[in-house]
Amino acid sequence: MSRIFITGVTGFIGGDVLHGLTQTLASSSIVALVRNKCQAAAVTGRYPTVTPLIGDLDSSAAIQQAASNADVVLNLASSSHVPSAKAIAEGLSQSERNNPTWIQIAGGSMLSGSEIQSKTFGQPGTKIFNDFQGVSEIHEILNASPKRAVDHLVRGLHSRNPRARTAIVYGPLIYGKGRGPVNQRSIQIPDLAKVALQHESGVHVGRGLNTWSTIHIADLTNLFVRLVIEASRASSPQIWNDDGVFFAEAGKISFGDIARKISAFAHSQGFIKSPEVIEIDAATADRLTPHGSVIWGTNVQYQAIRAREVLGWLPQWHGIEDEIERAVLYEAAMHRTRPAEKLV
Repeated sequence: MSRIFITGVTGFIGGDVLHGLTQTLASSSIVALVRNKCQAAAVTGRYPTVTPLIGDLDSSAAIQQAASNADVVLNLASSSHVPSAKAIAEGLSQSERNNPTWIQIAGGSMLSGSEIQSKTFGQPGTKIFNDFQGVSEIHEILNASPKRAVDHLVRGLHSRNPRARTAIVYGPLIYGKGRGPVNQRSIQIPDLAKVALQHESGVHVGRGLNTWSTIHIADLTNLFVRLVIEASRASSPQIWNDDGVFFAEAGKISFGDIARKISAFAHSQGFIKSPEVIEIDAATADRLTPHGSVIWGTNVQYQAIRAREVLGWLPQWHGIEDEIERAVLYEAAMHRTRPAEKLV
């Protein structure tokens, strides 16, 4: 029986992964970090076999202890919170488990660092990364990115404990309704839909020619579950440590196309008066949603080859077209308000 310690279970990704784990690995012992008794009740109400650990990402001693007792740690709460990552690294370094494994979520915007630095948002991108033949290029990018402190902690664990294994999953644009106990809403498309409804117009940053790879949340969860299963096996070295870099995608779409599809559907439903789409600048995007210029204005294009080749993973859920319509309908039901001030 595997011992799993997971963070982020009240969030969008972590909650859906918790759902997948409880459905697929019912015999596992799962400890989930939650902030308070209310969140603990929400988790155990849905998943009574899960053991809540009350604390937050700054509860270093508790996180370290939980990590040291686990066969697998899934850190899905944050890709940038260094104290919690250090606690996980220390716990796994002290672990007496056979092959303690750390699986970490990270943001795909790591691949758009040059655009972020130069503030060239909304422009087309031609570079398509891959996580198999091109894994050395990913490591070169990380080596040149000292601010990716959590990624570096994950990558360094094997040298501290040669029995340890690690994998980092770099997420793209994630869509779909989550199945977790608390937050079931993603960010990029729902926030764009909400903006369109509030401001009577779809928006894109700059020319809107930038493109992101996409994945349904349930397909992303399936990747995490497959990695947890592999952690209990004497599995291929192509899965872990230096090779443990995973992308997840089922297609790609430009943000201009997203904006036009949101506006067209919202107009067809009578939610807005015109299918108009307007261009906004980076400052406006950041005002509309946290880091809007980055999550709406950059390019993150990649091929998820490693998961397909070494895990037999294949995306199976519906495409992003259906999600755009669902997101508009949901935001219209939840957040319909009077139009806000003009954006331009």
